[in-house]
Amino acid sequence: MLQRRGTADAVVGAVAAACLVAGAIVIGIARVALDRYLYISELGALTMPTAGLFQVGFLLVVVGIVLVGVVVRDVRTRVPVLRRWAPAASLVTAGGLFTIAAAVPCSPGCPSLLTDGAQWRDWVHIAAAVLAFAAGCVAMLQFATASDRWVARLSIVSGVVVGAIAATGGIISLARGNTDIGSTLEYVAAALGVVWMLAMVLVHAVPSRSARAARPADVLAGADR
Repeated sequence: MLQRRGTADAVVGAVAAACLVAGAIVIGIARVALDRYLYISELGALTMPTAGLFQVGFLLVVVGIVLVGVVVRDVRTRVPVLRRWAPAASLVTAGGLFTIAAAVPCSPGCPSLLTDGAQWRDWVHIAAAVLAFAAGCVAMLQFATASDRWVARLSIVSGVVVGAIAATGGIISLARGNTDIGSTLEYVAAALGVVWMLAMVLVHAVPSRSARAARPADVLAGADR
């Protein structure tokens, strides 16, 4: 049974990695197709020529995020507050929120919420995207108790760095500041998130490593009984 489960997780992990990489590539192609700096959301804004590519790429990333959640479903954290729910729940929540952000694209130009041009769809899109990034950062911090030290350190650093970069880019966006810097920060935060999830898939989907990674969760489960 364990061997079958390990094989199934490896397959799911491979599909998750493929979706994440493919989604990132599609979004990258959409970005390169334009000759100016834009936030990721602007690629999928209404009337944008890259809206179709954005939808495909974003949905691929969402599928990848959810499948990563499936692979790490047994992982638990020992942090008092964060152990109330599984890291997988945080990832699935992030995937769901990103789905909302993709389904409700912002209006042309993605106006700042601080301007009169903002519509209801802009509020929904931005709120969903911000909360999705937050859920992803929470998942990263929950993995800080991973058995592999490099994974724990990667999760801590990624959670803090992605959160800080995404927040900075978001503030610049709301203030309609330097688009070059703000959009670049957003792409960097998204890329780091994808790299982190690929690392989690490698650790928890590969049979020989997933067995070691599950030990802390098994010990904790035994202690709770």
